[in-house]
Amino acid sequence: MFIKAKKNWQLVLELAMIIVGTMIMGFAFSVFLEPNSISTGGFSALSMIINVLFVKIGLPDIPTSAIYLVLNIGLYIMALKTLGKRFAIKSLVGILSFSLGMQVFAMIDFNIAYELLISAVYGGAIMGVGVGLVVRFGGSTGGTDMLASMVKKKKPSATFGTIIIMIDMIIISLTLFVFSNGLELLPYTILALLLDMFVTDFVNEGYKQVRAYYIVTTKAEEISDAIMQQLSRGCTCTFAKGMHSKNDKYVLTCLISRFQSAQLKSIIKSIDPEAFVYSTRIAEVIGSWAGVDEVQIEMNKNTSSTRKMLKSAKVEQDESIHADMTDEPIDSKK
Repeated sequence: MFIKAKKNWQLVLELAMIIVGTMIMGFAFSVFLEPNSISTGGFSALSMIINVLFVKIGLPDIPTSAIYLVLNIGLYIMALKTLGKRFAIKSLVGILSFSLGMQVFAMIDFNIAYELLISAVYGGAIMGVGVGLVVRFGGSTGGTDMLASMVKKKKPSATFGTIIIMIDMIIISLTLFVFSNGLELLPYTILALLLDMFVTDFVNEGYKQVRAYYIVTTKAEEISDAIMQQLSRGCTCTFAKGMHSKNDKYVLTCLISRFQSAQLKSIIKSIDPEAFVYSTRIAEVIGSWAGVDEVQIEMNKNTSSTRKMLKSAKVEQDESIHADMTDEPIDSKK
C-alpha cells in the first residue's frame, strides 16, 4: 500500500520540484542576468538577443519571457514524437513555469543595482541551483536539450554534449554582435556560464558523490560491523594473501558518500591502525547502493552475512591448501 502510494505521488513531487527550480531560474535571469545583458547560453540568451533585435528594428518591446515561450513551444511540438510521455509532461511544465518565473520576477522592482561582476556571480550561481533542481528531478526547460535531441536523431554520430556546446557557442557569439557592449560583457558571460555549469553539477550529483574504499585488514569482521552500525553502509569481503608478508588478509570494499570519508578513516584507525586503505572516485553507481534508511533496514542481515562470508572464505582457504597438499598422487609402494 505504501509503495503504491509512493509511486502515485512521485510524479507530483517531481513536478513540484521542477517548478521550484524554474522559479529560481526565473529569479536569477530577470534580476541579475537580463538587466545586465549577461548570458548563460541556451534559449533564454537567444530570447534576449531576439528582444534586442526587435527593439533595434523598431518593433514593439516584446517581453523576453514571451519570446522564450514561443520558441520553446514551437520546438516542443516538433520534438514531441521523440520524447517519452513522462519526460514530455515534465518538459512542458518546465517550459511554462520558467516562462512564468521570468515574467513574474521581471515585473517586480527589487531595486537592486549590482555591478557586472557581482551580477555574473550571483546570476550564474543562482541559475545553476535552479537548473540543478530541474535536472535532478528529471525535468527540462526545453531549448538546447530538445534541439540537441533532434540533431542527434538526424546525426547519430554526434554526442549530446558536443551539440549543446556548439549551440551555446553560436548563441554567445551572437551576443558579441547584437549587444552594443558585447565584447566587454564576454568575460562576465563566461564567468556566469562556468558558475552555472559548476553549481548545476553540484546540485544534481555533487551531494551524492560516491567513493569506493578498499580496506586491506586482518580485522575485517570488526571493521565491517562498525561501518554498518555507524555509517549504515554495507561491505563486500574478499580473501587476500600478502605476497610480501605471505600473511592471510581480507579486503573490504565499501561505497560511501564523500561526506562520510572522515568518519570511515576514523573507524579504520581505531580498530586496525595497520590496515592498508586506498580509495577511488566513482563516476556512476547502478544497482543496490541504497540510501541510508534502506541500508539501516537491512543492517542486521548484512552483519550476519558478512560473518558467514568471512567464515566461508577461511574454509575455502583451508580446503585450497589441503587440495594443494594432496594434488600429487601417492605412491603406495613407498
